[in-house]
Amino acid sequence: MESLNRGEITPFHTFDPMQGLLVSELADLLDTIRQGGPDTLPELATTHPDAARSLETQGIILSEGRSSIELDDATLLFIALRATTDDGGPAEPLDRGISMERLGRFPIGTGNAITYLREFLIPENADDQGGQLLLQLDSGLRNETRGHDNLSFGFGGMALHGWLTAPEVTFLRTYLQKSAWKVAQKEPLDGGVREIVRHLLIILKTAEKRDVGILMRAHGD
Repeated sequence: MESLNRGEITPFHTFDPMQGLLVSELADLLDTIRQGGPDTLPELATTHPDAARSLETQGIILSEGRSSIELDDATLLFIALRATTDDGGPAEPLDRGISMERLGRFPIGTGNAITYLREFLIPENADDQGGQLLLQLDSGLRNETRGHDNLSFGFGGMALHGWLTAPEVTFLRTYLQKSAWKVAQKEPLDGGVREIVRHLLIILKTAEKRDVGILMRAHGD
């Protein structure tokens, strides 16, 4: 695959293991509270105990509601959803090798390999689920999808992009392996799409084996 020289350093993107199926529900809840709706965050301890436990191990008390928590929405979301070990620490990364490096900073534009796929991978059918999942992974928590970045930009420069639940990981892995998608003729990097797909499949297969979802985020954005 060819590479292009860049005049500036772009963000590095990671794909973190994510637990549970709560992300869409929690994102909507945080949006509702921010807009003045009912604060049902304390109910998380009953409805989603794993997420509540992740928050509580970080000293976050849910019983008094959102107003008692000083963290921004994006950081709260990340802590609630990231997969952890039994002692509450971060779970093992989905990859420590070449795939994470290749996908972390793709050698063109913003360095975002998933954005590149969205632009130059032609889905089997217009607006099919595979394409929708790539959109969700790339920008499900960003302004492009939600109309604001309150669920994306967080403490310490963290920038969440989007997610896949464990069932969606399996669907996208199958889609990329078996669907009759094509590559746009105008692709600027020869073999770029297939290179990204090859490394993304490694990440997806690892997540599938561990029965976890994925949170995509950028560092240094």
